[in-house]
Parts: sequence; structure tokens; C-alpha cells
Amino acid sequence: MIKQPAYGTRNVNDAYYKFEARMIEKMNAVMGDIELTKAEEKTLIWLAGWEESTVDHLVSVIEKVARKRAEDLV
Repeated sequence: MIKQPAYGTRNVNDAYYKFEARMIEKMNAVMGDIELTKAEEKTLIWLAGWEESTVDHLVSVIEKVARKRAEDLV
């Protein structure tokens, strides 16, 4: 699970922090509470600062992979 850095620990404004929180929520919703390495979490936090469509595409790919793997198990 991705944990957003605490407010005030970086040089970002309120709007960015709120946007990033929303993108992290989207990613966490699809990933659940899988354990991430610090490097993986750092990369996903970085990605959360990109355009919303970029995060949406990543979430879509993760969902497709999960569905495919579930189908392959049956």
C-alpha cells in the first residue's frame, strides 16, 4: 500500500498534495494492501504527481493483469 508523505515534508502546495492524495487513493484501491518495497512506493508516489490519465492507464493495466491471472488459474 502506498503511504503519502506527510504534509509539509516536501515543497508542494495544497492543491498538489490533494491531487496526489486522490491519485494514491486510486492506485491503492486497485492494489489493496500488497507490500511494496520503499523503492516501489517511491516510484508510485512520483507517478501520482503525473496527469490523472496516466494514473488511470496504470490502474487499468493492473486490473487487466489481475483479471487475466485470475482467469488463468481457473
